[in-house]
Amino acid sequence: MELHPPPSATPPPGFSVREVVDYDPGLIPFLNELDLLTYAEPTFSRFSLGAFLRHGRVYIARVDDVLVGSCHCLRDFSQPDEVVIFNMALRPGWRGNGMGRHFLERVLDMLRAHGVRAVSLQVAENNMPAQRLYKDKFGFQEVEVHCDEYCNGQDYRQMTLIL
Repeated sequence: MELHPPPSATPPPGFSVREVVDYDPGLIPFLNELDLLTYAEPTFSRFSLGAFLRHGRVYIARVDDVLVGSCHCLRDFSQPDEVVIFNMALRPGWRGNGMGRHFLERVLDMLRAHGVRAVSLQVAENNMPAQRLYKDKFGFQEVEVHCDEYCNGQDYRQMTLIL
């Protein structure tokens, strides 16, 4: 049974965001499922998810015991004080109710606490809800457009936020 949030701009009771600090391979199936529910093509394999859990920064959003979102970050070696949000996903049914905003706010707060000074990401050209969230709610600035970046016929906007 899929839970749905109440139609409110505030997170539902039981909403929490945490950074995964200790490697937990038990999260891999849940993160993989969330990825498959979110994107037209798989973003991860179980091996890349394991590498993110062990060497990157993974943030998860839960409502009580239900994993409703994940955010995978990596350091930019060319800009050591910058983090790239590689992937951010919310479970279907939890989108469009302010959950993404609350999730990203908490992730950005945690990144600031780690001394991160800038965050960049790429968003699909046709993903207008995500572009509005990043630009209008958080102030991300468009840096450039990457045409057919992943050989899938899709263009991606690169956006950056100075923290």
